[in-house]
Amino acid sequence: MRLAQPRDAARMAALDADASPYPWSASQYRPACTGLASNPERGLMLERGPELLGFIVFAQVLDEASIHNIVVAVSARRQGFGAQLLEAVLAELARNQVRCCQLEVRRSNTAARRLYAALGFSVDGTRRNYYPLPGGREDAILMSRDI
Repeated sequence: MRLAQPRDAARMAALDADASPYPWSASQYRPACTGLASNPERGLMLERGPELLGFIVFAQVLDEASIHNIVVAVSARRQGFGAQLLEAVLAELARNQVRCCQLEVRRSNTAARRLYAALGFSVDGTRRNYYPLPGGREDAILMSRDI
């Protein structure tokens, strides 16, 4: 694992396009790749050799953090890589004395919801009609955990 660098934004967007129905663009990933201390958003890359297995984008502001996106390559799913990424971020947040971490997840993403629950996240509420769907919208489930 390593922190995302400016050159990684395009790779992140390409992996997201392969893995997600509504991917982010490279320009949306660029802030997480700057490495600037003034930017609260960061990305953590998980690679095996030259292969990008997945990444996580998160932000810390004072003693709170939020997970913005986790993407694992389709070929690398169900092998624990999402958990590795999330655990690495939670450990980093603990070192930085963060007290709480929040995220949101599509209601239909049961695999991610199970992962978050297994790592101590609990449901805080629902954001109605938050995510786009073909021909409609989908709720976001709001989750958080103490660090």
